[in-house]
Amino acid sequence: MPGIFIKIPMDPKRKPAGGHGLTAYGSKVFAAIRLENGNTLIGTGNNHTVLEVNPKKEIVWKLDQHELEGIALGWVTTVAVLKNGNYLIGNCHAGPDNPQLVEVNRKTKKVVWILNDFALVGNNSSNFVLLD
Repeated sequence: MPGIFIKIPMDPKRKPAGGHGLTAYGSKVFAAIRLENGNTLIGTGNNHTVLEVNPKKEIVWKLDQHELEGIALGWVTTVAVLKNGNYLIGNCHAGPDNPQLVEVNRKTKKVVWILNDFALVGNNSSNFVLLD
């Protein structure tokens, strides 16, 4: 399977900032998976976004840091596609007020389900595996 190389788009109004939390900012990709349709789903790490990119390197779907009502994306880590077509997003270093996992309906970008248990999971859970 050929790789895809894409420059992660940066907001020109934001300056790069080190770290992992909500105020960090950069283009440090954490994870990417190839989808059945040939596109690539990318957890953009400290860019705080999720991108779906087609083989022509065009962004065909994007979820921004503050796009989900009441949720801020921190270090966007592991991404997965569920059987129902929804995306499951790992949200690391986002602090106690934000969930560690978010299920998002791909078509509507509505939150379906969250895991928000800071006492149990903490702020540093970078990877997940969903057992069905």
